[in-house]
Amino acid sequence: MKNLREMDHQEEEESRSLLLNSGDAAVSPKSSTDKSFHVKEEVSIYGDKKKNPILLQIIKFKNFYQSESLRRVRRWVALVIGALVMIACGTQYSFSSISPSLKKRFDLTQTQVNTIGTAANLGTNFSFLFSLINDFLGCRACSFVSGLCLFTAYFLMSLAVSGALPWAENYIALSVFMFLMGNACGGGYTAAIVTNIKNFPERNRGLVVGVMASCFGISSAIYSFSYSYIFQLELQPYMIFCAILGAVVVMGLGTIFLDSHSSADSPKKESKESSINTSEASSENVIEQQMTEESVEIEKINMKMKELEMPNLNSLKMLISLDFYLVFLIIFIVIGAGITVINNLGGVVLAYGGYNGQQNIMVIIFSLSNCSGRLIFGFLSDKFLNPKRNITRITFLAICTLMMTIVQFLFAVMPLGGIYVLVILLGICYGGTFALTPAFNSERFGSKYFGMNSTIQSMAASLGSYAFSTGMAGAIYQANVVPPRTLTCHGRDCYEGTFFILSFLCCIALVFCMILQYRTKWLYSTMYRRKLLAHRLETLEKQQKV
Repeated sequence: MKNLREMDHQEEEESRSLLLNSGDAAVSPKSSTDKSFHVKEEVSIYGDKKKNPILLQIIKFKNFYQSESLRRVRRWVALVIGALVMIACGTQYSFSSISPSLKKRFDLTQTQVNTIGTAANLGTNFSFLFSLINDFLGCRACSFVSGLCLFTAYFLMSLAVSGALPWAENYIALSVFMFLMGNACGGGYTAAIVTNIKNFPERNRGLVVGVMASCFGISSAIYSFSYSYIFQLELQPYMIFCAILGAVVVMGLGTIFLDSHSSADSPKKESKESSINTSEASSENVIEQQMTEESVEIEKINMKMKELEMPNLNSLKMLISLDFYLVFLIIFIVIGAGITVINNLGGVVLAYGGYNGQQNIMVIIFSLSNCSGRLIFGFLSDKFLNPKRNITRITFLAICTLMMTIVQFLFAVMPLGGIYVLVILLGICYGGTFALTPAFNSERFGSKYFGMNSTIQSMAASLGSYAFSTGMAGAIYQANVVPPRTLTCHGRDCYEGTFFILSFLCCIALVFCMILQYRTKWLYSTMYRRKLLAHRLETLEKQQKV
């Protein structure tokens, strides 16, 4: 009887463990000593579906969505959601549309307006906290915190505009709010772009970064159009709209769907799969010999690609590299010059004889050309990469720098009617630079620490924005204000000196591009060899499947 009871007890324990393992494990045990409690909890969830039907469906969907069979689906879903997050996080580019209204509402000087715009750019490019969250806690945590901060920043801005926060009706408080907004946008940018860089192979890296960056750039057209034609230049409802959109897209969709565990199959996995295919094809000697030869070649290619794999350098190692400082200075000058035009576009239009609101059309044009530039240069730098002909990603970066040099010079001499064409060219070279530099960072220093490395690199844009837009352009503008006016400047002298100086600095950046081109030829030669090996590997795998 005692033995029978022990056997019954063992069977009961086995049935409980089988029940626990058979379902989708939704509730993880808090400790190994309290097993019976969690067995009952699992039974209550899976045994009685009427008690928690919603939770059960969520758990089933989660396990189904995270399954290996949907790896590729998750990759493309993450790309689409990443694009939406980029659009929601590109609000700082529409600052030119709202800057005249902010200046009038709070009675600000042009230097103070430029300070607010620079604060947004500083926040975007100094988002170290969000980079750390992304690198150590994952893209979903980064997206959640970014969306929360984006909502908070715009909600506080709307309260300040409405007069509900009297203490915030000054440019310092507005700069703090814009800095927080920029920080949140930088965090969303990092979460989206890092996820998709990890998900897609390096041969498509330029195009993927271009798509992500283009969505980040085109957002200014969406926001400028909304502000001008939907909200009729009303600041408060526009800012509430931005707050809600950031919460829904970044904090909601980004937290749920941004998944960086959907990367392409690794060489090891591919090698294992090919070995399995080889063993299964051993029924015929001829096929077996052919499959074995292909498997050996695949193994050799995988080993060679591993040897040619670029190392992942952390931020400290990156900071002692001359290549980093060269690209840092290029971004400092080129992007800083572009941001100077963007932040002062409203002032440029008024100074050249235009009217308030005319710059909104230019912002939309800039946004579309900015988006096009990121796509064009991202695609071209992947398609025509050929180190044997000295065509690398830095070659296209030099083209963008040359375009920026010419555009800045023409801004100084072109009449108001010709600015529309210049805005198109500005958007193309500005967007191209933003597509090429993150791709270069991931290639030169690796993707493991890309979040922090990219944030440090993007500091150059904020420093350039502050130095050129707030410091130089604001000072030259105020120096040319003719009494009795104290805030507004009219005439070409307001910005002419600024554009000539920026054109000269872009010439110096072009020299830096040539130096970087020479120094990184080995990098792109290695990448080109990896690209050829990857193409050969893909061909062999297709032959094995046949």
